[in-house]
Amino acid sequence: MKLKFLSFFYILLISTIILCEQKIAIIGSGYVGLTMAAVLSKSGYEIICMDIDQEKVSQLQNNKVHIYEPHLEDFLFNNPESKNITFTDTLDDTVDAEIFYICVPTPIYENGHCDCSFLKVAFQSVVEHCRENIPRIIVVKSTVPPGTVSRLKKNIPDNKKEYIKVVYNPEFLREGSAIKDIYTTNPIILGGESEEALSTIEHLYDNLINEHVKVIRSNYETAEIIKYAWNSFSAIRIAYINELALLCRQYGANILEVVPGFALSEVLLPTERIVPGPGFGGSCLPKDTSEFSRLLEEKGFTSSMIHQAIQSNKDHKMRVIQDIYTLLGDIEVEKKVAILGLSFKANTNDIRNAPSIDIIEALLTSGVTVRAYDPKAIPEMKKIFPQVYYFNSPYEAIKDCDCIVILTEWEQIKQIDLAKAAQLCHKKNIVDARNLYDVRLLKKFGFNYINMGAL
Repeated sequence: MKLKFLSFFYILLISTIILCEQKIAIIGSGYVGLTMAAVLSKSGYEIICMDIDQEKVSQLQNNKVHIYEPHLEDFLFNNPESKNITFTDTLDDTVDAEIFYICVPTPIYENGHCDCSFLKVAFQSVVEHCRENIPRIIVVKSTVPPGTVSRLKKNIPDNKKEYIKVVYNPEFLREGSAIKDIYTTNPIILGGESEEALSTIEHLYDNLINEHVKVIRSNYETAEIIKYAWNSFSAIRIAYINELALLCRQYGANILEVVPGFALSEVLLPTERIVPGPGFGGSCLPKDTSEFSRLLEEKGFTSSMIHQAIQSNKDHKMRVIQDIYTLLGDIEVEKKVAILGLSFKANTNDIRNAPSIDIIEALLTSGVTVRAYDPKAIPEMKKIFPQVYYFNSPYEAIKDCDCIVILTEWEQIKQIDLAKAAQLCHKKNIVDARNLYDVRLLKKFGFNYINMGAL
């Protein structure tokens, strides 16, 4: 047993030594590039920073940083590991690098589109620079729209595709606390197709991973959207609090107490537990957002965040209806739709402002026959739509239907036997507006499906 442990220890030690001997090239010596250089060099890796700006490179070679970030200069020049960093304006100097980080800017055009021209040039230059038959990993750090990295990868010549692996690893640095954040709270998002490359890059961050720094692996597109969603959510929260501050000023309330007060909502509804659905409903959210929007409009906020949320919710329900029509096809021919779930959420019979009401009304107006199931809310819905066919079993509702629509996350609906459902329905179509079902199972049983963005 002791011998096996020692063998494992030596293998791990040798692997670590080999990895630490890897040379990492960082293309772009700006805010992101220099922070990465500082952190990776402190972990013991040999770093070469390349930038086409000769003046910037000259300053760095003379131990001067052109940007201010707390602790960055010390990390770059005043640590024992600083000797591991060199700076150059020539790509040829990176010839021995095994991993390339691309940290170039992706500014915005006047029309709002992302300018990826610097990234494309940098990526292509690195690819051309890489020799055949030598494994290389290119890590894209720049913020880019979904689909960008996949398109870049397709442009790798066929004779190099086997040897060049691409990882998308977006940055989440806050200016003014980047060094602190990267060791304490920054997530590590890794998008890619090669498990070997993802593992290699994750291993570079071994010194950073702790209970507060999470690692998420995904495909390229998911990682790209995480980055945009992160920043956009931050912008939404800041804009909302700014609106609340002005409203507090109008009503004599204290914003410094309001924010900590409503921030407690994270206890009841943590952001990480929010899942997409057919739209919010119930007695509280529609009523209170409507009144709050009115108060804001009275004070001059005609396009408040709350107003936009209400409109977004209405639009979202319409998109679910459109998803149903997409799968039904020609609705001139008589169609039957099974609605599974009537209450606005599970474990209640409350149908007030439930998305099911708008969806059923639209289907009936189009001449569609609606068959419905809900374990608790049928008596309430019968008062509104007596013409709907109601059933005490989801399988009865599904029988002979042309499309199944999942609107409520009841356990009875989650546990449906999809194989049995596939045999009962007339057409194997399903709109899973709650992401209840594994896509692999839906495919296995031959369903055409539309869900809420789940793979």
